[in-house]
Order: sequence, then structure tokens, then C-alpha cells
Amino acid sequence: MIPRGKLDLTFSDTFAGIGYCIAAYLRPGNHPPVFPKEAGRMVTLSVRTGLDLVLTALNYPPGTEILVSNINIPDMFNIIRAHQLIPVPVSVDKDTLSIDLVQLSKAISPASKALLLSPLFGGVMDMEAIIGLAKKHHLIVIEDAAQAFMGDPGDHAVLDQDAVLDQDAVSYPDHYPGHPETAVLLYSFGLIKTNTAISGALIKIKDPELYLKVKQLNEGLSRQKTSIYLKKLFKVLFMKLLTINSCYTLFYHLIRSSGKDFDEVLSGFTRGFPGNDPLKKIRFRPCLANHRLLERKWNTFSPSTIRERKILAESILNGLPESVKIGRLNKNHSYWVLPIECNDPIHLIGELRKHGFDATAKASSLIKLTPLKPIAEISSPLCLTQIIYLPMDTQMKSSKRRELCVLLQALLNTSKDNRPIKR
Repeated sequence: MIPRGKLDLTFSDTFAGIGYCIAAYLRPGNHPPVFPKEAGRMVTLSVRTGLDLVLTALNYPPGTEILVSNINIPDMFNIIRAHQLIPVPVSVDKDTLSIDLVQLSKAISPASKALLLSPLFGGVMDMEAIIGLAKKHHLIVIEDAAQAFMGDPGDHAVLDQDAVLDQDAVSYPDHYPGHPETAVLLYSFGLIKTNTAISGALIKIKDPELYLKVKQLNEGLSRQKTSIYLKKLFKVLFMKLLTINSCYTLFYHLIRSSGKDFDEVLSGFTRGFPGNDPLKKIRFRPCLANHRLLERKWNTFSPSTIRERKILAESILNGLPESVKIGRLNKNHSYWVLPIECNDPIHLIGELRKHGFDATAKASSLIKLTPLKPIAEISSPLCLTQIIYLPMDTQMKSSKRRELCVLLQALLNTSKDNRPIKR
């Protein structure tokens, strides 16, 4: 069976991380790496940590409204509430993966102070109009680019000179360094993210005064224990062995025969901060070993990773109906995952797994935030309950890509799945 995805780090990276942990035990007085060197940047334990620090530094009065794209992981909304602030959702459009500008304009009130944008599935939002509206209303823009990292030109990311697409292929930008007017940009290097360091985040803050406040708060946090990170590294070794196709197939059948839910078992491996109170687990700095592995991954990142994902996505999606595609009009999509929309996810997942493709409806913990006040729905809302995630394995052979595409065409053309998507 072809796995739904593989961790974006090598065995060499993993063993390097273990080596950094051993070095931390043998030489506990070592100084942290001088990374990042660029002004206005810092390393935090997670994007969650970064948001918590920024909101602490901004120190908005209780009841202040933070406008948010309405789909994100629950922790991000809970962190806003923990600061006694009110998250106000703005709908994400299925076709563009951007927030609706009309709805955003109507949602802004005198209590609105910031806008938290969370690009989904690797698709970058169309920022120009959003930034213009935010500046008009004096909103601080925070980009939670956890799912949209593509490297950062001008830093130490390795530029792959061979990462130029053939003339017959679709050309895309190689990077997304955040919009120049974005106040805060959050990059995640969590377990299932692009260029993962297993945990850790890099935060970019434009305003020097805000940066210094956040930096002081971050440096006041204790470092997470090295033992916690070392356990994660050994778990990653197991996960990398598990996602070898033959091992994955065996594991799938073993879990199914035991009566357990396969998706639930896998999510237990990848859940970053389990539990309902994330603040207790995020208010740390990464241990030195984590910091060093993040530096290594940052400095060795190649945009060929993104190029390969785009080529895989194009090869599978090109033959599918436009109605099932998510982000089909997005102009800068890195395909961190490969979702499609259908009327009967359970049926489609079952059929794909019968043919050796591990699709799932539970590849992420995303939720849709319900507004406190009724709002007019947009014409193409993103419906999480009708999404399935296709295998995103760039090592998939061309023959398997064609097989998956043909299989999807056949399954989506059945009478049940060819009806208009229910909203």
C-alpha cells in the first residue's frame, strides 16, 4: 500500500538529531547555535508558542477581536481565547484558498486589532487585497504559514539549480517569504510539516519594538528537556521504517485485524501537543538538540522538494473534474497535502485502499470555527466533512500515478460521486 505521506527528513537527519541529543548530555554547558542570524527572527518551540508570545507582547485588553481565517487547528483558536481575546472567523474559499474579502470587510469592527491568516494545504493566500484592507483599518497581519513553507530566499536555503521545470510543465514560484507588509510570519517545522525538524518554529517579526518584546519573553522560557526530544527522534525512526510500502501494508492489515481504527492509530504518532490545555506544553524553548537540527534543516533545504510535490499533484489532478479540486484557482500552491472534495468520503477511501492507495479523511486536526453571530455564507465554502486526502508520496512511480488518476476518474464518475457537492 502506498502511504498517505512520508516524513520530510532523512535517516541522516534523524541520526544527526540523536547525535545532538547525546552531545547535549555529554556537554550540558554548550551554548545554543547562533541561528537565525538575521534581524527580526527567532526560533520557538512551535507556531503555537510563537502566537502565544506575540499575543502576550501585544497585550490587548480583554474582549479585543482577532479576525481569523475560519479553518485552523483548535489550539490556535484556544490560544486566542486563553488571552481573553475573541476569534472572529472569516470564511476560506474552496477554489482560491483565500479568505473572502467581502466577509472580512463586514467582520471588521472597532474592537478588531489583528488578522490571523492560516494558508491551508500549502496554498498561499492572495495577500495584496488583504493587506490593503488590513492597513486601511490598522490591523496587524499575522501569517501562520505552518502549511505553506517553501523555503526563504535571501537566507541560507539552498537554491537547487536543477529545480527548473521542463517547458512542458507548469511553472510556479519557488518560494514564499511572506508578504513584505506582514507584521508577523510563523514557519512551522513540526513533525508532519515541510522540512520538519520534528518540532520547532521560526518567527519573523517586522516591527523592532515588538520583536524585542517577544524575544525577551521567549528567552524567559525554560528549555524543553532533551529527553522529550530524544523520544520523538526514536519514534521518527520507527515511523520512517513503517512508511516503507511493504511494512505499511502489513501494519495496515494488522491494525484492521485487531479491530482498531487505522486513522486513529496513525494520528497518535503525529499529534504534536495532545490534550485540551496546550499552554502548559508550548511555553518552552526548544532544547539545544532541536535548535541544532532545525538549523541543519533550514540550511540544507532544497526547493526541489516543492517542485516534486507540484509535479505529483499535477499528474494526479489534471484528469479529475474541476468540482472536486480544492485550491484550483490558487496561484501559489506548494501541495503540502493533496485534498479533494467528494460526496461520499467513506466509500471513496474504502475503494482507494482496496487498490493499494491509503487515502484518508483524517490527515489533519483542522476544524471550522463557528461564528458567534450569523454571517452570510460565501458561494464556495470549504467543507471539511467532504474532504479526503490522497497519498502525497513523491516517490510514487509514474505507473502508480497514472493508476491512481484513472481510478479516481472512474470512482468520481459513478452516479453517487458525480452529483454536485452538497453545501
